[in-house]
Amino acid sequence: MAQEKLGYFFRENKVWLIGILGFLIYFDFSSKSWVHKNLELYESIEISNFLNFTFIKNYGVAFSIFNNPSLNLNIFLSILIFLICSFLFYLVFIKIDNQQKTGFQRLIYVFILAGGLGNLLDRLIYGYVVDFIDITFNPYVFNLADSYVTIGLVMYLIFSLKKKFK
Repeated sequence: MAQEKLGYFFRENKVWLIGILGFLIYFDFSSKSWVHKNLELYESIEISNFLNFTFIKNYGVAFSIFNNPSLNLNIFLSILIFLICSFLFYLVFIKIDNQQKTGFQRLIYVFILAGGLGNLLDRLIYGYVVDFIDITFNPYVFNLADSYVTIGLVMYLIFSLKKKFK
């Protein structure tokens, strides 16, 4: 019953989805701006035993694949991310059969969209993505936008499996 109410709420109130999207992008951009202004490249601040903030410039894609500024991938990646984000925006806010989408489905797309837009904003402003979350037992450095995409994909997987086994 509560899930149905939540689904109805998000389906009928796109303003809240825009608010969540805006908050996620703002939180991501603010954290990256703080890192960009307060840390030198490769400088690291220990937050806890397993978490550091380490400033890394990522010119490539996920997990720093193709992280080489000489490859000049920024324009290509920016266009690709823009196209994906445009499609997700269309799915969440414009598509005619949106009445069939549950609130949870829309929230999934909002998380992925926020992550894509957060990293696209970095590429347009800096020419690279600011990565800084350095978990000591993980070999990769990432940012909040990357986390949003991961959360969205995990939610999508859970939703798909739940739907499949109903």
